[in-house]
Amino acid sequence: MTSSRFAFNALLSKVNPPLERAELAQRLPGEVRDWLADHEFGTVAPHSRLIGSYGRQTAVTNIKDVDALVFLPVAKLDRTPESVLRELKRLLETYPDSTVDASPQRRSIRLDFALQDITIDIVGAVAADGLERPLLIPDRQKAEWVLSDPLGYGRSLSANNGEHGGKLVPLVKLIKAWRDQQFAARRPKSYLLEVIVFRSVVAGDIVLAKRSTAENICDFFEATASRWHELMDQGDGVPRVADPQLGTIISASWERSHFETFMRRIREAAAAARAAIETDAEDVAEEHWRSVFGSLWPAKNEVDAEARKAATKALPGSAFVAGSGQVSAVALPSSVRSRPTTFHGTEE
Repeated sequence: MTSSRFAFNALLSKVNPPLERAELAQRLPGEVRDWLADHEFGTVAPHSRLIGSYGRQTAVTNIKDVDALVFLPVAKLDRTPESVLRELKRLLETYPDSTVDASPQRRSIRLDFALQDITIDIVGAVAADGLERPLLIPDRQKAEWVLSDPLGYGRSLSANNGEHGGKLVPLVKLIKAWRDQQFAARRPKSYLLEVIVFRSVVAGDIVLAKRSTAENICDFFEATASRWHELMDQGDGVPRVADPQLGTIISASWERSHFETFMRRIREAAAAARAAIETDAEDVAEEHWRSVFGSLWPAKNEVDAEARKAATKALPGSAFVAGSGQVSAVALPSSVRSRPTTFHGTEE
């Protein structure tokens, strides 16, 4: 349908974190790193790095949690994880306008900024073999330094996003937005859900290229419903979802009841998405998509705004379109001038 592309563009605009929250999430970890340096807590180059959803650009809506690595000297490996985390906690307890919590976080120190309504989970890491290899981070519960590869996964996600026409990261965001709307409780953790989407694409269960965003979303719901159909209806466990980098199982703490709720929501979303794609009635399609994305689904004026933005960007009547689809204000080899248009929004 004419408005489908613009509706999903508008949805992505609503899903993306507000600029001021993104700027805050970018700024605070750097300030903490500089503060640690001023207080003689030694770090090594590159000193810190954003990880987690915000670091991978898969965060949605209002950012409230930011994960950041702080790189420690190799000599820290001679100490116990408990002692390193305790030292970091003692120092951060004097950080201004914040509170520190370590007990629930077995591998990090949580710095809570109540006024800004944001927390930073600070993870100490040792890059013993360089940044291209898995890092060693302190695990309080296991009382040992364990392997973790958030940087490697970030690189893999970025590479696969490029290989699939830049459509993987937007799909991850939209599926997270669906989760936030559909789960008041029992919601799957952000990283687990992200890996489920990532693996669906990398394994070839769904194909993103040359298919619309609506089809990408529907394909994911249907593929997931099909993959775990027997486990849901005849089994009694949960899927074994492996970390993309290390191969360790990250779904071990996923409770069966939570998995069952997830699968019921997946099946409902698959049916609604398929019905939206197959109907010729735009209002019916909108009703189905709204049942999937709830209050995030854009209103007509938001869809129209995206349509006007696209029309302006494409310079209708004066732009040139090459065979590859590239739009330019100047003539390119084998390009043709775009046709004038009077389209200013979706039809009533």
